[in-house]
Amino acid sequence: MAVDVNVSGFGTIGYSQNDEKGSVVNGTTSKGSWGQTTLLGLQAEVKLSEKLSATAQVKLSEDATIDEKMQMTLQMAFLGFQATESLKVRLGRLRAPFYLDSEYLDVGYVKTMATSPLAVYGQAPFPNYNGLDMIFTHYTDSDLEFQVQPYIGKEQVEVDFSQVGGGGKLDANYLAGINASIAGDEWKVRAGYTVGEMNNPAYQVNAATEGLYLNDDMGSFLTLGANYDNGALLATVEFAKRNVEDAKAIANLTGAYLILGYQFNGFTPYMVYQAQETDDKNQAIGVNSDFKALSLGAKYEFSGVAVKAEVTNFEFGENGRSGYGYTNTLTGNATTTLKSAKVLNLTLETMF
Repeated sequence: MAVDVNVSGFGTIGYSQNDEKGSVVNGTTSKGSWGQTTLLGLQAEVKLSEKLSATAQVKLSEDATIDEKMQMTLQMAFLGFQATESLKVRLGRLRAPFYLDSEYLDVGYVKTMATSPLAVYGQAPFPNYNGLDMIFTHYTDSDLEFQVQPYIGKEQVEVDFSQVGGGGKLDANYLAGINASIAGDEWKVRAGYTVGEMNNPAYQVNAATEGLYLNDDMGSFLTLGANYDNGALLATVEFAKRNVEDAKAIANLTGAYLILGYQFNGFTPYMVYQAQETDDKNQAIGVNSDFKALSLGAKYEFSGVAVKAEVTNFEFGENGRSGYGYTNTLTGNATTTLKSAKVLNLTLETMF
């Protein structure tokens, strides 16, 4: 049996820094860091037969819980079976298909922004899962592509809950969802919905933590998005809503963003507006993830390389609980009062 192997890769060298001395904003320090957006990925696709294939992807990037420490992680490792012309079944470690850009979440070269919009892409705590999905694809006579993707699985990740008083592992005991999309030559519209049971094993129910942290709580995640790209003008809008049952220290969030850009001669100036709101039940105990942000940036492509420069101005919402002021989970310290901050991101990205 002949085996066809295709190996590819992608990488980003990134620098980020904020302008508020001694502060942290979404993991970015005022001292600056090369680790937050720097990564290297390798992917191998093996065609085992006419219908059966195997895919694996590894990524070297900063540890999610330890700044400036790099770690190698297995992002994907699955078998794919093309059951019919319109149905593909995949089993193993898969990308969680929550967003418009889920399949290319780490491949910065193909995206407009230097960073993914936090108001939407920061809501789900894990990008992958272990499980099964089915992809149904249908093409119309007018070349429209309809796609439906149900999936089910589970996941465990290391999560830093230090902003809300804790840390450790986050378990998705199970998750199940479906997304559907329709696409033409220059546009795509997509909707997705996921439900799951979440647990933080470090915080089992006791007198001190009951009702605060995840303890087999049900959660849901709704996303809606659309993009348009005619080779010159590009626009993307996406909305996300996260809801977690009972766990007051884990915020219910609603967020959205809009990207507008114009491409000419390999150069793409762009702007992004995004906003996120925290549910009142979370703010009542001092958990506040409210923010609004405006980004201005530019991307320049040449010889298989993309260079991006981006400045984002964050405005943080004031906590409704008396005495908490402008404390915000995005600043990395629940006692830091920070009304606003500017974050600089510079990236050099490629695919090979």
